Amino acid sequence: MGDNVRTVQETVWVGGLYDSDGGLEIEHNLIQVDGVRNVQVAVDEGAVTVNYDPTVISGEYLRRTLNSLGYSPYVRY
Repeated sequence: MGDNVRTVQETVWVGGLYDSDGGLEIEHNLIQVDGVRNVQVAVDEGAVTVNYDPTVISGEYLRRTLNSLGYSPYVRY
């Protein structure tokens, strides 16, 4: 049944991420979003890596969620 589930991995860097408490807050909130499969936060790099199903959720929605938590998300090119 879940054989056709597509997962995208996206890394977003966030301004305002200073400690492990902030990392836990991000993990706690993002993992609850429908379509999010996994969240990893690297506080020392200020990076959040999210694996998600793009048929359920968009990267833009995830960045808006980070913004609503008080962080400044940006993507490095």
